[in-house]
Amino acid sequence: MNPKKTNRWLTFSVVVLFAAVVGWVAHTAGQLDDLHAQVADLQQQLATETKSAKAYAADAVHWRKQAESLLGQAGGLQKAAATSTDPSARKRNFTTEELQTIGKNPALQNIISSQQTAILNTTYAALLDHLKLAPDERDYMQKLLLEKQMVQVTLGMQMMDPTLPADQRAALGRQIGEGLAAEDAKIHDFLNSDQDFAYYQTYAQQEPERLEVGMFAQSLDGANALDPATSDQLATMLNDSRNTYPFTVNFYDHRNFGNPAVLNSAAVNQFLDEQTKYQAAVAEKAATLLNPAQLEAFKQNQAAMRQMTKMQLNSILQLSGGNGQ
Repeated sequence: MNPKKTNRWLTFSVVVLFAAVVGWVAHTAGQLDDLHAQVADLQQQLATETKSAKAYAADAVHWRKQAESLLGQAGGLQKAAATSTDPSARKRNFTTEELQTIGKNPALQNIISSQQTAILNTTYAALLDHLKLAPDERDYMQKLLLEKQMVQVTLGMQMMDPTLPADQRAALGRQIGEGLAAEDAKIHDFLNSDQDFAYYQTYAQQEPERLEVGMFAQSLDGANALDPATSDQLATMLNDSRNTYPFTVNFYDHRNFGNPAVLNSAAVNQFLDEQTKYQAAVAEKAATLLNPAQLEAFKQNQAAMRQMTKMQLNSILQLSGGNGQ
């Protein structure tokens, strides 16, 4: 894999991990040391990027600013926790009221919004290219996609409370569904085309795969670059495989992250074992779509995705009161 591309990919991988848990980890005093270490790793990766890679200079500046912002937030929270006289300042589990407050925190919302924008730019780049939007239309479509994503992130935080009664959890689930439907209605009106909206719906159903394919595509260049048709075929194959694989607990479905009925150490470890087997089966299918160099890069991308998933799940497990590993 091209070293320049690898450094950029690793940087983005850290950002993806931050985006998945920053809403919870950044406000958990017991997790701040881990956050410092992650930010330090991000800064080190950025510092070692070759300065001759002009094509990625803007990205490097962006990620460095994000790391500095996160570090500043973490330092402020650590100082506040250290000087607090409230014993609850160091607890790991949030109440519903605390999680609702987190979701309304403007500073935190800005951090999450920035991280989600980075993810969406990778996940939905192929969709935006397919729609052939004008620059201002592309910007507006990205805005709509971010608004939809923030519905899931903000309300999803509240579902992390393991003491949340079943009726309140169900109500939050309905609220998320209604919010997503409302955002889709805005996208439908904007696209003003049933055909384009149908393509968007299919694409959105493949969101985990589109993120994976987008990150994989960024690791390729030159003769091995991934063309749009192959990207579509690969994402569809991955989506079909995920939907038919007999996971005991499917943590590709992020709704399980906040469900204490299924989120525990045993379930996480079993999923990680099953994910390895699932990815091996997927790689065999991918061999029919990719050339040898692309396939090797695809397998490297799978390994990185496994590690990132493990870190993500264990962080969320610790945060919800379980035992991460």
